[in-house]
Amino acid sequence: MATEDDSTVVASRWGGIIELQPQQLIRVAILGLVTGIVAWLVTLFMQDVVLSALSCGEATGVTCEEMTADLASIIGTVVAGVVGLLGLVKLGVYRPIIVVVAALICLWQLAVWTDGLQWYEAIAWYGALYAILYVLFAWLVRPRSLVIVLLAVIPTVVLIRLLSVL
Repeated sequence: MATEDDSTVVASRWGGIIELQPQQLIRVAILGLVTGIVAWLVTLFMQDVVLSALSCGEATGVTCEEMTADLASIIGTVVAGVVGLLGLVKLGVYRPIIVVVAALICLWQLAVWTDGLQWYEAIAWYGALYAILYVLFAWLVRPRSLVIVLLAVIPTVVLIRLLSVL
Protein backbone atom coordinates (compact mmCIF):
# COMPACT_ATOMS: atom_id res chain seq x y z
CA MET A 1 0.00 0.00 0.00
CA ALA A 2 1.33 3.40 -0.92
CA THR A 3 1.25 6.03 1.75
CA GLU A 4 2.18 9.68 1.83
CA ASP A 5 5.51 8.69 3.36
CA ASP A 6 6.26 6.55 0.28
CA SER A 7 5.93 9.55 -2.04
CA THR A 8 8.25 11.52 0.24
CA VAL A 9 10.84 8.75 0.00
CA VAL A 10 10.59 8.74 -3.80
CA ALA A 11 10.90 12.54 -3.94
CA SER A 12 13.93 12.51 -1.67
CA ARG A 13 15.53 9.70 -3.68
CA TRP A 14 15.50 11.84 -6.83
CA GLY A 15 16.22 14.94 -4.79
CA GLY A 16 13.98 17.54 -6.32
CA ILE A 17 15.14 20.61 -8.20
CA ILE A 18 17.17 23.59 -7.04
CA GLU A 19 15.24 26.79 -7.54
CA LEU A 20 16.72 29.28 -9.99
CA GLN A 21 15.32 32.80 -9.77
CA PRO A 22 14.86 34.85 -12.97
CA GLN A 23 17.21 37.51 -11.56
CA GLN A 24 19.92 34.90 -11.08
CA LEU A 25 19.37 33.60 -14.62
CA ILE A 26 19.82 37.15 -15.96
CA ARG A 27 23.03 37.49 -13.95
CA VAL A 28 24.27 34.19 -15.40
CA ALA A 29 23.53 35.47 -18.92
CA ILE A 30 25.42 38.71 -18.23
CA LEU A 31 28.31 36.71 -16.79
CA GLY A 32 28.30 34.53 -19.92
CA LEU A 33 28.37 37.62 -22.12
CA VAL A 34 31.31 39.08 -20.17
CA THR A 35 33.09 35.72 -20.16
CA GLY A 36 32.71 35.46 -23.93
CA ILE A 37 34.15 38.92 -24.42
CA VAL A 38 37.06 38.04 -22.11
CA ALA A 39 37.66 34.84 -24.11
CA TRP A 40 37.74 36.81 -27.36
CA LEU A 41 40.08 39.47 -25.95
CA VAL A 42 42.48 36.93 -24.45
CA THR A 43 42.51 34.89 -27.66
CA LEU A 44 43.20 37.98 -29.74
CA PHE A 45 45.89 39.26 -27.36
CA MET A 46 47.63 35.88 -27.19
CA GLN A 47 47.50 35.41 -30.95
CA ASP A 48 48.57 38.89 -32.06
CA VAL A 49 50.92 39.96 -29.29
CA VAL A 50 52.34 37.14 -27.20
CA LEU A 51 52.47 33.97 -29.26
CA SER A 52 53.25 35.43 -32.66
CA ALA A 53 56.33 37.14 -31.23
CA LEU A 54 57.45 34.12 -29.21
CA SER A 55 56.88 31.25 -31.60
CA CYS A 56 57.19 32.79 -35.05
CA GLY A 57 59.59 35.68 -34.63
CA GLU A 58 60.16 37.08 -38.09
CA ALA A 59 58.80 34.01 -39.89
CA THR A 60 55.56 34.38 -41.80
CA GLY A 61 54.69 30.77 -42.54
CA VAL A 62 51.11 29.53 -42.65
CA THR A 63 51.96 26.68 -40.27
CA CYS A 64 53.25 29.13 -37.67
CA GLU A 65 50.09 31.26 -37.96
CA GLU A 66 47.79 28.23 -37.62
CA MET A 67 49.73 26.90 -34.64
CA THR A 68 49.62 30.32 -32.98
CA ALA A 69 45.86 30.68 -33.62
CA ASP A 70 45.12 27.21 -32.21
CA LEU A 71 47.21 27.75 -29.09
CA ALA A 72 45.74 31.23 -28.55
CA SER A 73 42.24 29.76 -28.83
CA ILE A 74 43.03 27.12 -26.22
CA ILE A 75 44.49 29.69 -23.84
CA GLY A 76 41.52 32.01 -24.35
CA THR A 77 39.08 29.17 -23.69
CA VAL A 78 40.86 28.11 -20.50
CA VAL A 79 41.04 31.68 -19.19
CA ALA A 80 37.34 32.11 -19.99
CA GLY A 81 36.63 28.91 -18.08
CA VAL A 82 38.41 30.21 -15.00
CA VAL A 83 36.65 33.58 -15.21
CA GLY A 84 33.30 31.87 -15.73
CA LEU A 85 33.85 29.44 -12.86
CA LEU A 86 34.79 32.20 -10.44
CA GLY A 87 31.79 34.26 -11.54
CA LEU A 88 29.35 31.36 -11.22
CA VAL A 89 30.66 30.55 -7.75
CA LYS A 90 30.25 34.21 -6.77
CA LEU A 91 26.66 34.14 -8.10
CA GLY A 92 25.93 30.97 -6.13
CA VAL A 93 24.99 28.87 -9.16
CA TYR A 94 24.47 25.19 -8.37
CA ARG A 95 27.23 22.91 -9.79
CA PRO A 96 29.23 25.66 -11.52
CA ILE A 97 32.02 23.34 -12.65
CA ILE A 98 29.59 21.28 -14.74
CA VAL A 99 28.19 24.47 -16.31
CA VAL A 100 31.68 25.72 -17.22
CA VAL A 101 33.05 22.40 -18.49
CA ALA A 102 29.96 21.74 -20.60
CA ALA A 103 30.07 25.23 -22.12
CA LEU A 104 33.81 24.96 -22.83
CA ILE A 105 33.39 21.61 -24.56
CA CYS A 106 30.63 23.08 -26.71
CA LEU A 107 32.66 26.20 -27.56
CA TRP A 108 36.10 24.62 -27.95
CA GLN A 109 36.37 25.55 -31.65
CA LEU A 110 34.78 29.00 -31.38
CA ALA A 111 37.91 30.80 -32.60
CA VAL A 112 37.89 28.68 -35.75
CA TRP A 113 34.17 29.35 -36.31
CA THR A 114 34.62 33.11 -35.98
CA ASP A 115 37.85 33.29 -37.97
CA GLY A 116 37.45 35.76 -40.80
CA LEU A 117 34.61 37.72 -39.23
CA GLN A 118 34.85 41.41 -38.44
CA TRP A 119 35.88 42.10 -34.84
CA TYR A 120 32.41 43.29 -33.81
CA GLU A 121 30.79 40.18 -35.33
CA ALA A 122 33.24 37.86 -33.61
CA ILE A 123 32.84 39.54 -30.24
CA ALA A 124 29.05 39.42 -30.61
CA TRP A 125 29.15 35.68 -31.37
CA TYR A 126 31.49 35.02 -28.45
CA GLY A 127 29.31 36.95 -26.01
CA ALA A 128 26.02 35.56 -27.28
CA LEU A 129 27.12 31.91 -27.38
CA TYR A 130 28.73 32.00 -23.95
CA ALA A 131 25.63 33.69 -22.49
CA ILE A 132 23.23 31.21 -24.10
CA LEU A 133 25.22 28.16 -23.05
CA TYR A 134 25.80 29.38 -19.49
CA VAL A 135 22.05 29.93 -19.10
CA LEU A 136 21.23 26.58 -20.72
CA PHE A 137 23.58 24.57 -18.53
CA ALA A 138 22.76 26.54 -15.37
CA TRP A 139 19.16 25.52 -16.05
CA LEU A 140 20.03 21.87 -16.76
CA VAL A 141 22.10 21.32 -13.58
CA ARG A 142 19.23 22.20 -11.24
CA PRO A 143 18.19 18.63 -10.29
CA ARG A 144 19.74 17.51 -7.02
CA SER A 145 20.50 14.06 -8.41
CA LEU A 146 23.85 13.99 -10.19
CA VAL A 147 22.67 11.08 -12.33
CA ILE A 148 19.79 13.12 -13.72
CA VAL A 149 22.09 16.09 -14.31
CA LEU A 150 24.54 13.95 -16.26
CA LEU A 151 21.70 12.34 -18.22
CA ALA A 152 20.61 15.84 -19.26
CA VAL A 153 23.97 17.54 -19.78
CA ILE A 154 25.96 14.88 -21.64
CA PRO A 155 23.46 14.34 -24.48
CA THR A 156 23.03 18.11 -24.78
CA VAL A 157 26.79 18.61 -25.13
CA VAL A 158 27.02 15.77 -27.67
CA LEU A 159 24.12 17.22 -29.68
CA ILE A 160 25.64 20.71 -29.70
CA ARG A 161 29.04 19.36 -30.76
CA LEU A 162 27.41 17.30 -33.54
CA LEU A 163 25.46 20.32 -34.74
CA SER A 164 28.61 22.44 -34.70
CA VAL A 165 30.44 20.19 -37.15
CA LEU A 166 27.66 20.35 -39.73
